[in-house]
Amino acid sequence: MELSGKRILLISPQPWDGLHMSKHHLAQALVARGNTVVFLDPPTSSTRSVSIRREGKVHVATYRHWFRGINHMPRALHMWYYKRLIRQLGAATGGGFDVLWCFDTSRMQWFPKGMGYPLLHLADIDILHQGSGLLKEAELILTVSDAIQAKALTFVGRGHVVDIGHALDERWLEHAKQVAGNKPSGPRRVAYAGQMQWNYVDWGAIRAIALDHADLDFDFYGPYRKDHPDEDLQTVLGLPNTHFHGLVSKEELIPALHAADILLLCYRDDLSEDQCSNSHKLLEYLSTGNVVVSSNIRAYRKHKDLLVMTTKGEDIRAFFSHAVEHFHVLEAPSYRERRIAFARDHGYTRMLERVEKLIEHG
Repeated sequence: MELSGKRILLISPQPWDGLHMSKHHLAQALVARGNTVVFLDPPTSSTRSVSIRREGKVHVATYRHWFRGINHMPRALHMWYYKRLIRQLGAATGGGFDVLWCFDTSRMQWFPKGMGYPLLHLADIDILHQGSGLLKEAELILTVSDAIQAKALTFVGRGHVVDIGHALDERWLEHAKQVAGNKPSGPRRVAYAGQMQWNYVDWGAIRAIALDHADLDFDFYGPYRKDHPDEDLQTVLGLPNTHFHGLVSKEELIPALHAADILLLCYRDDLSEDQCSNSHKLLEYLSTGNVVVSSNIRAYRKHKDLLVMTTKGEDIRAFFSHAVEHFHVLEAPSYRERRIAFARDHGYTRMLERVEKLIEHG
């Protein structure tokens, strides 16, 4: 199946508004290829029935969930409910769907027959306690890490589960052409982007790094709480060389990360290696060409030449100091070009071409 000129219903566990993740980037990439994409938000009580709004060229749909307990009802009743919803979405946006691209295992529990090619995309390992019907009925299951792929295979045991990894929003590469080679004589600014309220962020290590390098400015981009109970986060919030910018638009984030000198990703891999087995943020980081310092991410163990990365259980503090000390070597054009090339090879254009082939060959 060629993924252009198609009508695609994308079912997301996260709403369109807020921090944009792989689901949002995929919707935009599909639209850029000439598809009509209806992005289905989780239900909300503030909507009477089905509501559609435009965000650029993406149709964002919201709806009221009026049938409580439908996931526990007999399959026939469950399917009646979701077929009715999908028909309403189609009628409101111009027709039926060619593809049902589902990221969410918490709502629809089976793919309705004859309403679109059933594709399940698993971006989180902790949602696999439900949705076994989706797993068994999907024609194709995509995962973003080998850990999620292995978990999915325990449900289905079939060969159509593909670890496709993360993909890059190619707007990051457009900016790279404008700033490449325009870097300072030494590191001055460090940036960290992501969900600051996630339990896996290692605020203890970040606190130590910021204190060790009081001459560097640290910028944090992403949602955070000033009243978060983590004591290390509270210390980091109060340091004179740290700056928390909150959630910013992609148009603001891309130039901000390009303008940094070192990009930091710091997870507590002792809590869950599976949760930290891959990261879409690293592709965005690498696309800037900048020096990247990261805790252990399993998917990048074969690509340690691209970044300064710990092995499991190691203290990232020493690795960050190494990156500062050897900044001029790590910042060399050959290293920058290698990082950008890797990111480009993992853009949505390449990813969707691969999905087309997977669909075609079954």
